[in-house]
Amino acid sequence: MFGTQRSRSRKAEKIAGQAWNNLVSAVDSAGSATRSAGRRAATMVDDASDRVGTSAAEARRRANAAMDALSGRKPRTPWGWLAAATLVGAAFGWVAQRVGRTIVSRPEPLPVPDSLAETQESMSRPA
Repeated sequence: MFGTQRSRSRKAEKIAGQAWNNLVSAVDSAGSATRSAGRRAATMVDDASDRVGTSAAEARRRANAAMDALSGRKPRTPWGWLAAATLVGAAFGWVAQRVGRTIVSRPEPLPVPDSLAETQESMSRPA
C-alpha cells in the first residue's frame, strides 16, 4: 500500500522536474528572442517616429489653429509671405519697365508684317 504511494510521488516529482527543466529552457530561449525582437522593435519605432515627427508638428499646428478659431481669435497675417510677394512683384515690374523703355527708345520703327501692312494703309488714308 505504501509502495504505490511512493512510486506515484516519485513519478510526480519526475514529471515536475521535467516540466521545470522545460520551463527554464523555454524562458532562456524566450529571453534571447525577446532581446532581438526588442532591438527590431526599437529600430522600427525610430524609423516611424522620424516619419511621424513632421505630421505631428502639422497636427499640432492645425489643432492650435482650431483652438484659436473656436476661441474667436483671428489667424495671424503671414507678413513674411506678403513681403516676399511684394518684392517679387516689384522685380517683375522693374524688368517690364526696362524692357518697355528699351523698345520705345529704338530709333527705327518695328517692322510691320505684310498682313497688317494693308490694314495700316487703309487706316492712314483719309476717308
